Amino acid sequence: MIGAGLFNNIAPTSKISSYGSIVGLLIASSLAFANASSSAQLSSLFPKTGGTYLYAKEVLGRPYGIVAGVVFIIGKTISCIAIALTVGNYLSPLYGKEIGVVLCFLIFLLSFSGIHKTAKIARWFVWILLGLLTFYSVSIISTQGVNYAIPVFSDISFENVLLSASIWFFAFTGYSRLATFGEEIKNPKEIIPTAIFTGLGITVFLYLIISWLTLSIVSPEIIGNSNTPLLVAMDVSRFSEFTFLVVFASTIAMMSVFLALMPGISRIYVALSRDKIIPLAFSKIHKKFNSAYFSEAFVLISVVIGIYSFDIVGSIKMSSFFILIYYTITNLCV
Repeated sequence: MIGAGLFNNIAPTSKISSYGSIVGLLIASSLAFANASSSAQLSSLFPKTGGTYLYAKEVLGRPYGIVAGVVFIIGKTISCIAIALTVGNYLSPLYGKEIGVVLCFLIFLLSFSGIHKTAKIARWFVWILLGLLTFYSVSIISTQGVNYAIPVFSDISFENVLLSASIWFFAFTGYSRLATFGEEIKNPKEIIPTAIFTGLGITVFLYLIISWLTLSIVSPEIIGNSNTPLLVAMDVSRFSEFTFLVVFASTIAMMSVFLALMPGISRIYVALSRDKIIPLAFSKIHKKFNSAYFSEAFVLISVVIGIYSFDIVGSIKMSSFFILIYYTITNLCV
């Protein structure tokens, strides 16, 4: 979950609702916790691969399951596009799309090696990222003249805050991704609910701290017009000579999220294929690496095409729309 939302979402939300972006963040996180509760309950009842596709099929009927599977695939594929574009912008705005494509191929190769190896790599990414975000926070806190008393409720409107919340929701859509791997997890009835709430709680705390500090050192007018908001904030902080660490952090964050997204999407393809909704080729699992290589290759191609078809903000809005439909179905299953 600590990915494109953290490194990009504060820009469009600040442009829409100024300091009220923080209020939008709190609303989105509250909604995410409510959805997480539903996902945790359902994952305990149905500890198999498929996530809401499986829950909807079992509880509401096959048509609802198909809709859930399709909107998940579309929404998460667009999320991958947003992630690739975000890391591309942080590394090189001039060649952002090309860098995004290279990232996609790298993640595909890592994902191809299997879910267990992927999880180990992602775990290292998380620890490195937490260290870098801590340094970012210290750099801002130790800067003179930072105004922590930001006017969160100044000049905000109901419409703008809700729009801001809908964009922020994109940042929390990964909390139930573990449920899509149900049958590949030891003791899923206990591990999945615990992982969902723990991961979401830590993520909300980090987003709130980083967003508050960023808006404390740079005005929302400046942040709102940047594709690399955290880089802008680091540039005016005490340790600005270490700005490159923010670029490194964004790369680590995107790769970590991407490593969970690609196999997660592919597992829904597998579930749909096993139910004979899409061609059987999508259910192929590599005998040695236990990866859904055919589905992952299809996801790779879809994301690469999308990188050259969408911009960051547009892809985030579209992803949020489809994922909100997905979690609406999740709640209907409870």
